Amino acid sequence: MNKNITVRQAKKEDVTAIAEIIVEDWQIAYRGIIDSDYLDQLSVDKRYDIEVKRYDKYIVADDGDETVGCAWLEECDENADCEIIALYVRYSKRNNGIGRLLLEHAIDCFKKAGKKKMIIWCLKENHESRRFYEKCGGKEGDTCTHNWGGKEYEMISYLYDI
Repeated sequence: MNKNITVRQAKKEDVTAIAEIIVEDWQIAYRGIIDSDYLDQLSVDKRYDIEVKRYDKYIVADDGDETVGCAWLEECDENADCEIIALYVRYSKRNNGIGRLLLEHAIDCFKKAGKKKMIIWCLKENHESRRFYEKCGGKEGDTCTHNWGGKEYEMISYLYDI
């Protein structure tokens, strides 16, 4: 793992990097899981317009002056009192401990806020992410479906006692 990685609260200046990371990750990691027509229409500009409204809910991981990962943290009230809505690492930077650092930082933030149980939802067919969440101590929870581009996809949750 790279020792130069730092995790911090996102700022407005980070929104472009957040949008780039999310679009890249979806287009690479979800290829073969989510319909290609939906993935191909994703754009950094559109994602920027979405994320700029909620950047304050993100933490980001930096490697020097490059933002290499992000996670969207949220409170919730079903099955858990807090949630990581999204956790993404630049595809070229995966398997360097960045995802784990983001997850651990999120857990620390939630602990400081007095939270006790965290949930993360994942595409059921996203075996790479599922292995990561299990390796980090997540326990399989409920399932549901989510609609992207007019198609339903199976999701599975992972629960963490924090």
